Amino acid sequence: MALQMQLQGLSTHYIDLPGEKTPVLFLHGWGAKIELYQPIFDLLQERGYRVAAFDMPGVGGTQEPAAPLTLADYVAFTLAFCKELHLEKVILMAHSHGGRIALCMLSDPDCPVKIEKAVLIDAAGVRLPASPSAKLRQSGYKLLKGLGTGKLTAPLFGDLYEEMRDKRASADYRAATPVMRATMNNVLVDLRDKMPAVKAPVLLIYGENDTATPVEYGKLMESLIPGAGLAVIRSAGHFSYADNWPQFSAVLRAFL
Repeated sequence: MALQMQLQGLSTHYIDLPGEKTPVLFLHGWGAKIELYQPIFDLLQERGYRVAAFDMPGVGGTQEPAAPLTLADYVAFTLAFCKELHLEKVILMAHSHGGRIALCMLSDPDCPVKIEKAVLIDAAGVRLPASPSAKLRQSGYKLLKGLGTGKLTAPLFGDLYEEMRDKRASADYRAATPVMRATMNNVLVDLRDKMPAVKAPVLLIYGENDTATPVEYGKLMESLIPGAGLAVIRSAGHFSYADNWPQFSAVLRAFL
């Protein structure tokens, strides 16, 4: 059943599904409200786990923040949620953007929530160096931005710059409000330096055809997180559980 609470001044939509086993705290991906993960929640409940999840600020039934958030703000919001629900020990599961928050929590030796184990699904948190061709395109874009926003040159280049900006932006970025666009810019960070500090057992699940968070991210995380294991879901994209539920659910059941 969907519930609402006030959390850090925002009306927050969440679920708290009953179960006798260790609570599973689920952190969703960018813009993906928690209802999209119902198949995973159903599996967890069948296995006897309590499931807690919330729509992050500006997503689904949770209010948008008044000002852009940082990754530290997301971690603080998550910990406030855990405190409200008395979640002192959890199994942590996260998809895409939620993986960034999870990695921050997993690598913090002083995290007030004890994490028994974690499952990171198509997780973000890696920024690989740009290729030479990508760097060249970036330089050209910066030049066009300067021309498109300059006082003297904007009348000539403004329309071309706006067209190029819209083409380069992701669908998530184009759909976001100004506050959430600034938030997205704030959280696109590389967390590789935090990964060696992770102590809990971690399962990494990536779709083999994921273009948003490629399987190369998973391979890199597996090499940096002590004892982590990687499962690649065949014929699956960024929502690997939705694209190949039989394999995904078998992997998740085995890990649990």
